[in-house]
Amino acid sequence: MGRSETASERTTARAARTARAGEVLDLVRRGRASTTSQIAQQMGLARSTVAERVELLRAHGLLEQGPDVGAGGGSGDSRDSGSGGSRDSAASGTARRGRPPSVLTFNPGAGLVLTAQLGMSAIRAAVTDLHGRILWSRFVDLDIGYGPDVVLARVEREFTRGLTALGASPARVHGISVGVPGTVELGTTQPPPSGPTRPWIDYPIAERLANLYPGPVFVEPDINLLALGEHRGAWPDAPVFVLLKVGTVIESGIVIGDRVARGAAGLAGEIGHTHVPGASAECACGNVGCLSAIASGGALARTLNDGGHAIGTAREVAEAANGGVLEARQAVREAGREIGEVLAGVINLLNPQVISIWGYLADAGDHLFAGVHESVYRYAVHAATRNLRIERSRLGDDASTRGAAAMVVERTLLPEAIDRYIQRAQDCEQVHEPG
Repeated sequence: MGRSETASERTTARAARTARAGEVLDLVRRGRASTTSQIAQQMGLARSTVAERVELLRAHGLLEQGPDVGAGGGSGDSRDSGSGGSRDSAASGTARRGRPPSVLTFNPGAGLVLTAQLGMSAIRAAVTDLHGRILWSRFVDLDIGYGPDVVLARVEREFTRGLTALGASPARVHGISVGVPGTVELGTTQPPPSGPTRPWIDYPIAERLANLYPGPVFVEPDINLLALGEHRGAWPDAPVFVLLKVGTVIESGIVIGDRVARGAAGLAGEIGHTHVPGASAECACGNVGCLSAIASGGALARTLNDGGHAIGTAREVAEAANGGVLEARQAVREAGREIGEVLAGVINLLNPQVISIWGYLADAGDHLFAGVHESVYRYAVHAATRNLRIERSRLGDDASTRGAAAMVVERTLLPEAIDRYIQRAQDCEQVHEPG
């Protein structure tokens, strides 16, 4: 009588059968292959081995098998079916050798991504598919100063609201991505009188959300998600890309070689805290003369309000400039000059191909851009600006959500991550098998 297979041996056998399934999905998802034969050729595997992985991915909803390649435009890969057939064509020209191959496509509806952007005065919760397409979203006015317990409880309620609106089970959640204000801004948040002095610093956001939903949780400065979303959605071929945020505060996100540049301490891009010569305004970070303290939307709102205009926010600054208020237009243009002078240093250091500007001040007509161009072309190295594009954000309010979704999708759909996902699913199925 033969020896029974041990549990360890069964696990090893299942792992062998699922190995490299993630590579199959990756080739299809990135458009590098769409049939079994094409995948087999690129991976150096037998078609039968690839077909087994394809069936696994289809069983988990990650791949879909579309209609066969039409007779009018065959791919030359007609042996996918494994059948023979005559090379002779009928008079009508419609006969083919064997059955045409079926086209494989990635199924973005196989899972959902939950995203939340935590601003200083509002949050946006959203649900996307695995292509980053926004299926549901909602803005909620909520000051981050209420602290993580209040803000995250609201985020959790909004996630539940979104899933309910879509009729989706929490089990379909593939991962979560949360964008938070920069470290400097979080560190200076004013807490409620009875709360801790720096409530957001070191708060376990990921751990809290991981207890509620399946899939990994990523917490990232929102400026990095803005940069990632804008890069992927509008400028995917830019080797060096800078996203400049000009809202209540000024900050930037950097993408180099397809990756977000975070810096040794996660503080890359904090250009809002660059000192501007001759400036003496106090900054929330504790220094004086920072760019954000003199040229941000918040700083301009304070200056215009002190000058007798009923303006209290960056949005109202932009509205006043667009509405013809001369002082607002002049303030925005001067802010552009100050920002452009600091950007010139960024250009000389990084030599970006694209600088995309996002935020309320970017919506103030062309006044900000006129000032930025004036200083950039005056102070930056000419050769570095020859092919430089400085443009308004193309994705607008969706950039951060798209970037948050991309962060989840790009990490959880890595080939090795997919192999682990399928292995875990099979292990769970094995536990519930009778016998």
